[in-house]
Formats: sequence, structure tokens, C-alpha cells
Amino acid sequence: MSKSSLEKTVEKGVKFLSEIFPFKTYLYFPLLSASFVWAVRRVKDWKKEIFSWEVWLDPGRIVEKPEEYILNFFERNAALSKVFEDEIEKKDLEALREAYLKLSSLLELEDPFLCSLFHKELEEGNFRKIIEEFESKVSCARKDIEAFDSRSNLLDGLKAVASEMVSLGIDLISRDEVQDVIARLIKKNKKGGNE
Repeated sequence: MSKSSLEKTVEKGVKFLSEIFPFKTYLYFPLLSASFVWAVRRVKDWKKEIFSWEVWLDPGRIVEKPEEYILNFFERNAALSKVFEDEIEKKDLEALREAYLKLSSLLELEDPFLCSLFHKELEEGNFRKIIEEFESKVSCARKDIEAFDSRSNLLDGLKAVASEMVSLGIDLISRDEVQDVIARLIKKNKKGGNE
């Protein structure tokens, strides 16, 4: 599979999303990236997976974990243990549990939509910013998607892009490589769009 084939597929996805979300370019990367991840996993029930809000919109549904598990979550990740050093040292489980509820969807469950929505923050290791902006950013994304989903072919379009990626044999390319292509093409094509 050539890089130009991948770029053409991503460009089609960007064009499709720009017609549906003309002023919501911040959604392009997470939607295309999530579609890619599900394409690679060859998930059959697209609607259930792409619009499954249970994990990334309701962290309270994550099973209550024991204190030792929460502490271990932060201690075993070098970047997290550095950022949350004070909380770990003081065993501030209230603060750590709150952070865990937001970060576990990204770091343990690797929710593709959330990972893409907070891509920049994850790259920078800015976990506190994720926690601060989690509710508002996710709520805004959900509202924007729901507003357009009811009167567009969003699901069908994402399914078509994902199917095309599968047909390219995209599972042979790493997720990081594809995310780099998606990010570069979105930056190139979003001139004039709102972030």
C-alpha cells in the first residue's frame, strides 16, 4: 500500500467531514482516527462502536476500582507518577480517583475518539489539562456530532472511509503513521476553518 493511497483516502474523509462539519474542524481528526482504529479492528457494528458514548462520555460507569489499583495506575506510568507526585506521596485518593476516571479511558481503554480528541495533550504529557478540559471538550464534541448526525449521512460516510482504509490493507501501517498523515492533511485542508 502506498502512502499516496492512504493520503487520498484521508483526503476523501476530510472532504466528506468538511461538508458535514464546515466549521467544526476540531472533530475531523478524532472522527477519522476513530474510524481508522475500528477499521483495523474490523468491527462489525459500526454504529454501536462509533457512537458508543458509554465509555468516553460517562466515566462514572467505569467500575469502582480499589485504592491499590488507583495508586498502581499512577505509579506504574512514569509520566503520570511525575505529574501526580504530590498526590501519590500524600495518598490523596480523592484527587487521584477523579483523575483516574478521566485518564483511564485514554491510557487503559485507549478509546480512539478520546485519544484523538486529546492527542496534543497526550503527546505533551499534559494530563492536568486533560482533566481540566475533559468534561467541556467531550460535551462540546458530543453536542456537535449529535446535532449533525440526525440530518446527515455521517455514519455511512465514516463507514465508507473506514472500509476503504481496510481495503488498502491499512492494518499493516502503524496507528501513529496514520495519525500523522491524518493530522498533516487536516492542517493542510482546514485553512479558513475554525479550530
